[in-house]
Amino acid sequence: MSVERPTFHESWNRVANLRPRLRSTTQITRANFRGEHWRIVQDSTGARFFRLNNSAYRFVGLLDGNRTVVEAWRLVNDQLGDDAPTQGEVIQLLGQLHTSNLLHADISPDTAAVFRRQRKRTQRELTQRLTNFFYVRIPLVDPNRFLDRWAWLVGWLFTPVGLALWCILLLVGAFHLIGAGQGLIEGAESALAPRNLWLLYVSYAVIKGVHELGHAFACKVFGKRDGDSGGEVHALGIMLLFFMPVPYADASNAWTLRSKWQRIVVGGAGIIVELAIASVAAVIWTRTASDSTLHALAYNAILIAGVSTLFFNGNPLLRYDGYFILSDLLEVPNLAQRSKEQLYYLVKKHIWRAPRLRESAHTPGERIWLPIYAVVSGVYRIFVSVAILFMLATRFLFVGAALAALSIVLWLIIPASKFFHYLATHSEIQRVRTRAVSSTLAFAIIILAAITLIPAPDRAKAEGVVEPARLAVIHAEVPGVLEEMEPTGYIIDSDSSALLRLKDPSLLARVDELRAAVREVEHLRRRAITTDPARALALASRANVLREQLARAETDAASLAINAPFHGVWIAPSSSEIVGKHFARGEVVGIVADLDQLIIRAAATQQIAARLSQAGKSVEVRTAANPGQTIQGAILKIAPAGEDILPSAALGYLGGGAIAVDPNDSTGRRAAQRFFEIRISLPPNTNLLPGQRVTVRFDTPNKPLLAQWTRAIRQLLQRTS
Repeated sequence: MSVERPTFHESWNRVANLRPRLRSTTQITRANFRGEHWRIVQDSTGARFFRLNNSAYRFVGLLDGNRTVVEAWRLVNDQLGDDAPTQGEVIQLLGQLHTSNLLHADISPDTAAVFRRQRKRTQRELTQRLTNFFYVRIPLVDPNRFLDRWAWLVGWLFTPVGLALWCILLLVGAFHLIGAGQGLIEGAESALAPRNLWLLYVSYAVIKGVHELGHAFACKVFGKRDGDSGGEVHALGIMLLFFMPVPYADASNAWTLRSKWQRIVVGGAGIIVELAIASVAAVIWTRTASDSTLHALAYNAILIAGVSTLFFNGNPLLRYDGYFILSDLLEVPNLAQRSKEQLYYLVKKHIWRAPRLRESAHTPGERIWLPIYAVVSGVYRIFVSVAILFMLATRFLFVGAALAALSIVLWLIIPASKFFHYLATHSEIQRVRTRAVSSTLAFAIIILAAITLIPAPDRAKAEGVVEPARLAVIHAEVPGVLEEMEPTGYIIDSDSSALLRLKDPSLLARVDELRAAVREVEHLRRRAITTDPARALALASRANVLREQLARAETDAASLAINAPFHGVWIAPSSSEIVGKHFARGEVVGIVADLDQLIIRAAATQQIAARLSQAGKSVEVRTAANPGQTIQGAILKIAPAGEDILPSAALGYLGGGAIAVDPNDSTGRRAAQRFFEIRISLPPNTNLLPGQRVTVRFDTPNKPLLAQWTRAIRQLLQRTS
């Protein structure tokens, strides 16, 4: 027997003379893992499962209530030799069975002490579930009878025929989305608009309800095909997922299914159902009017059942469907726990150099990827949890602050105190305690120094809208009927180019009338010079007045033809729509824009604007349509005072932007809080379009992470106070 599996245990004498047996309500099913035969032991409620390998199952099978533990252990050793379970493994197995009320035996107080450690471990698991307030489950009903009754109706879906039809449905949905990428992106910008939030939640609740039924029916169908007790689903209820109620079904009985591929299908049934819903929604979305409620519901379904399910449910780093699919695919139960144990093993062995350790990995590959998975998944979960806490604190300061404080206690203070207690008292590291404590202290000092002393990139982001650097609004300078106009999109290559011509017959007649009057008065004045000088003087004054009126009329007549103020592009409604329309003085006809030179008008909060230096600082610009492309710009000007009218409604909530707007403003341009406008120049040929929303990243001087976190918390308190 290897050092990592010592044969004997110091507490063996306390359990050796027990005569235990499994309770009559215990159920045992067979399963295959990595080509080996295993037994799944479950209690009568189906809430707890234990996987027994061949040697452990042989030992448990010998426990009939008459044979002692030591007798059963000796028989197994005679049969299996070195493959038999060790005394320590037997004690752990008996403790698990006893704690889960699967083992019947007369346990003395002395023997109960041996199982206390296992009981504490179980209590810790229960405590973790209760304290994990982001994933609170509330069971409501037992759906098993309902599933038994209707399993026949959906069973064909989990056959090759159902798989083929599902693939065809996905292809149909994908076909309808070809060429609709821009529409999908624009829809995403307004998905979180206040008017769509209730539709979004209704869609989410319904889709997740069908998702959970997919798990439950898949478990029931495969359980019936196995012909044994598998497929029991006894809990259907509500889960508070980040405090948002969503349906859930407990399909953990899938562990009793013999085929790992059946277990994988059960784990992925929710994703399968949601992708089918997304495909149907894609067809509806492309075939309905953009302003209809059905169109909005279809888009919500695409967003939730298509995008969300792949990035969250299908993500193996989070303990959702993707995690369990990966666990079944690798045939590694308790993947998260085993990966953490392997990471701890590496630390204890290679850094602390503790003796007589037992690693969680069983293969050379697991020794590499299990600790990597532990680190990556742990960091990702912390990032997601902190981001959600920060979001809650932004919206609800008191709730967010309370949850943040509770999280610090549950996720930092309590684990740290337990770790320190382990370092100070645990016998496992008794011989290397000094090394363990010193290396841990050194690691803590390094981490503390990294976040307090080492400068890290400090960046800020703001949304902006693209506009031409030169923009002229063309008004009708005089009233008139539009007679002719250049088509929209007309390229203006000369400042003298006539864009449009108005017609006003009364104005032209007035010009002719004034010209005739001027000629007549001038003729009369010349005749009166010799005969009546006084009258000639009056006629001269009259002629001057008429000439002034004529000049104004001729100016107005010349204004009927409007020329471009500079080179650019003419943007106006279609000629067929407005030719023949009467325009009042000052009424807008169109716009001349110089598209060769574009700028960005970004709206930044006071916290961001205060961190920026003056004009000339380089910035990075990205678009939602092509986030991988980076465009370099430069700050031209930062407004010296705050404003409340956004450069474009696209930057506000109603237009899909990130800036809160006044709910009483119908235009969607009045911001709820004052902001600072930042003008940014762009290089030529950027392929950006006027009116397009972009994200601008500002690089400010590097600061240590602790300073950045402190500033973020202080600004959060300032915004919500």
